[in-house]
Amino acid sequence: MRSIFSSRRRVCARGAACAALLACACALALPAGARALPALKLGSGGPRVGAVQKALGLPADRIFGPGTQRAVRRLQRRRGLTPDGLVGAQTWALVKRARARQRGSGGRPRSARPPRVISRGSRVALLQRELGIATDGVFGPATARAVRRLQRRRRMLVDGIVGPATWDALGHETITTILREKPAAATGPAVAGLPLSVRRVIAAADRIARKPYRYGGGHGRWYDRGYDCSGSISFALWGAGLLASSRNSSAFMRWASPGRGRWITVYAAPHHAFMVIGGRRFDTTGRAETGTRWQPTMRSTAGYVARHPAGL
Repeated sequence: MRSIFSSRRRVCARGAACAALLACACALALPAGARALPALKLGSGGPRVGAVQKALGLPADRIFGPGTQRAVRRLQRRRGLTPDGLVGAQTWALVKRARARQRGSGGRPRSARPPRVISRGSRVALLQRELGIATDGVFGPATARAVRRLQRRRRMLVDGIVGPATWDALGHETITTILREKPAAATGPAVAGLPLSVRRVIAAADRIARKPYRYGGGHGRWYDRGYDCSGSISFALWGAGLLASSRNSSAFMRWASPGRGRWITVYAAPHHAFMVIGGRRFDTTGRAETGTRWQPTMRSTAGYVARHPAGL
């Protein structure tokens, strides 16, 4: 009986050793450093998303939106991976190699010109021909509406801006020039000297500043066809990591810290909410006249409760 038990113990010991060796081998098979990096997906945010966007040649706004997801899928298809749009261990390895190629000698990033943002010229004329509209080479309201129709049909982020994803949808993958309608006179605040978190709020607000008003928009999902007053504020704060879920106007009356902030103040009432960022009003009221949520003048705050993010 002793010999039988001893034999079983030796078999179990050998099995455990083999399992340990197999686990080590699997761990070594993963790309170096990949295990320490978190998986990223639609809705993720932060500096690691920015690193992925830089590797893919996208504007690094640190928000994992539909455009970033499509770029990840293109990379995965080119490299023979399942195009699921998720940045896991294998995709992180591709991202790290892409970042390494972007770096020059001594580990310093190579100088690269950012993509041009234009509102007129031959690229705009090419876009208009692809959209089947009048070709005048000027990115005006009619061109912006045609772009939004295309983006809506392709289930893309409907922002009226022609970036890499929209060019790709039109069959021009190599074009990096960004086209957009010339901004209206009312624009967001200057970002020079503002804290990084405030600049991120402004960047997120810019992304939806010209989106249409839609009652309840921005509450069921972050990327929506339009946004109401509190949905607009929620998106801008969420884009900077200052809000985890959307809030309505009444909920903003109890949000964060009371009183006016140094850089950001949310004015909320049961019927409406707007925000002042860096001295500039971000408000759905007036959008129909100016074409943007950035408003050039302040409005009365009578009846509103002032709240602000802690420290801002």
